[in-house]
Amino acid sequence: MTKDLAGREVVQVVEIEQPFCSLVYGNNPCTAQGTDDKKCYNTYATCQDQDNFAASTLSLYFTRGNVADQNISGVTYAIPSLVSVSTSPTRINLSSANKSASGLGNRASVKIKFKDHPHTDKRVDPYVDGRSWDPYLRASFWSKWFARNRYRQNITVKVYEGYEGEALGAMTVREYVWDSFTGPDADGNVVVTAKDILAKVEERKALAPVASPGKLHTNIASGTSHVECNSATESDYPATGTLRIGSECMTYTSRANSANGVTFSGLTRGTDGTTASSHSAGDTAQQCLRYTTQRTDDVLADLLENYAGIPSTKLDTANWATEYDSFSPSVTLTALITKPTGVNQLVSEISEQSSSYIWWDERDALVKFKVISGLNVAPDILTEESHILDGSLSFRDLPDQRVSQAWVYYLLDDVTRSITDAENWKAIQISADLNAEGDNEYGEKSVREIFARWLPSDALAVPLANRTLTRYVDVPREARFRLDAKDRTYWTGDTVRLSTDMEVDAFGERRQATYTIIQAEEVVPGEVVEYMAISATAFGKIYRIMAAGSGDYPGAATAGYTDAYIGNSAGVLSDGEICARIT
Repeated sequence: MTKDLAGREVVQVVEIEQPFCSLVYGNNPCTAQGTDDKKCYNTYATCQDQDNFAASTLSLYFTRGNVADQNISGVTYAIPSLVSVSTSPTRINLSSANKSASGLGNRASVKIKFKDHPHTDKRVDPYVDGRSWDPYLRASFWSKWFARNRYRQNITVKVYEGYEGEALGAMTVREYVWDSFTGPDADGNVVVTAKDILAKVEERKALAPVASPGKLHTNIASGTSHVECNSATESDYPATGTLRIGSECMTYTSRANSANGVTFSGLTRGTDGTTASSHSAGDTAQQCLRYTTQRTDDVLADLLENYAGIPSTKLDTANWATEYDSFSPSVTLTALITKPTGVNQLVSEISEQSSSYIWWDERDALVKFKVISGLNVAPDILTEESHILDGSLSFRDLPDQRVSQAWVYYLLDDVTRSITDAENWKAIQISADLNAEGDNEYGEKSVREIFARWLPSDALAVPLANRTLTRYVDVPREARFRLDAKDRTYWTGDTVRLSTDMEVDAFGERRQATYTIIQAEEVVPGEVVEYMAISATAFGKIYRIMAAGSGDYPGAATAGYTDAYIGNSAGVLSDGEICARIT
C-alpha cells in the first residue's frame, strides 16, 4: 500500500479533452469547401458541415514548465502556461445520514489557473501551415480557443500528479467535467472550473420522469376508457404505462397517433390509490415512472444514465452488482413517480432507504456504489507510529446524526400527494431504544423520520428501521488525519482501522476502531493527503462458520478476521473480544 517517493520533485499535468472532428476539411464525407484561410478548426462551433461532424477528442496538455525539462514521458507536446491547480474533494453522505447536506454529499471540483499568451496554433489548428497569416501575432491562445469551442459543457478535464521522470500513465489522475470559464483578467489569467460527473444529477434539468407534452384535447368523464392528447405524438410516450392527469393515475395498454395528437386506449382509471374523476381540456397527461420489485443497483443505473445523462461507461455497474448480491440481495425497490422529480432527490431517498451510497471516484473516473453492512474482509490498520502524520489526528462527535427512534413510513395512500405528509401513509414502523433517551445515557430523544416510498412492505420497512437505529443509536464519530503520499492509495469509500492512543477502551487499552473514509484531499500535491472518516463499527463483521475440527480460539492477534468462535454465556471470548452471533 506504500510507495518510495523520497527526494522526487512533484509535477502536475492538466489534460483537456477538446471535442474534435476526425474528418479532413473537404474530404468525403466532409462536404465543406473553401480556401485555406476559410477552413474550419475541426470544432463543432467552426464546422461548415455540421451534419457530418465526426466527434472525437483532441488531448491538449498543459504544464508549469517545459515538458522536456520535467522528463514526462507520454506527452509529446504541452503548453507551459499552467499556473495553479486547486481541488475540492468529494464528500460522501453515508446513507444520507447528514440531513444538512445533499443526499449525494459534496461534489468534487477543481479550479485551474492558466496564464494567457500568444500561441502558434500548433496542434489546435490542423490547417495552420496553409493560413496566410502568422497565428502567433493574432490574439491569444485562450481568446482563440474560447471562440472556436463555444460548446464546452461536457468536456473532460484531467489532472495528473506525479514525479519528475514518471510516465504520464503511471501518475495519479483525477477526472472532472468542464463547468465554467472565466477571464482573461487584468493580469492575463484565465480560470477553468470543472466538477465531478455527479454534478449532472444536481442540475435542475435532471428530472425523472421527464415532463410530458401532451394535453387533453377535450373534456373527459370519470368513466372514459380512452383519451386523446394534442401537442404530442406516440413517440413522446412508451407503448404501455401510467399517466397522471390532475390527481388521478390511470394505466393504458396502447397508444397511437391520431387526428389531434396521440390517443391512449385500454385505460384503467383511478389506479395506485387515486380516484377516477373528470378532467378538462388542456390538462396535462404526465407520463409516470414505475419501478416494481427491482434491484437497487438497476434503479440507480437507470436514473443516472437515462435521466441524469451520465454515460454508462462512467457507472461501475459490474462491481455494483457484486456489492448488491453480496450485501443486500433481499432489498428491492418499488415506486411510482407521478411528476418530474429531481434525480438528486430520488437517489438520496434510495440511498437512505437501501442503506447504501454512491459517489464519484475521480481517480478511477467511475461512479461507485456501496452497501452499509458488516465487514467480511479485515480493513488495513493505520497507526500513529507508522502512518498518521504527527499532530494531524483529531476526533469530534456528530450528535446531530444520533437516533433513538427510527420512524419508517411506508405504503403510500395517494401517490399524487406529498410523500412528507405523515397523513399520506397507511403504515409506520417504529424502532426505539428508550434506554438511550434516559437520564443515564443521552437524556433526550432523537427521532429520524424516513418516508419510504421505495419500500412497500413490512419485510423491507422493519429491517430499515432496525438498521437505522443500530447504526445511529450511539453518537457517530468523525476522524480527521493526514498521511504521507506514500500511503495515498487509501481513498474515498475505503474502510480502515485506526490504532491510536486517542481510541481506547475503558481500561486505557487501544482498540482498533473501524472508519469509512468519506473525503480525501491532497492538501500538498504529491506529498500530503488529508482524510475525513466516519465511525463504521455498528454492523461489525460478517462471520463464517468454520469447518468441523477447527482449533480453539487462539486470541485476537492470530484469529482469522471472520472466523466464528463460540463465546461464554456473556457472549465474549477468552481475551474479552465479542464472539460471533446469529442475527
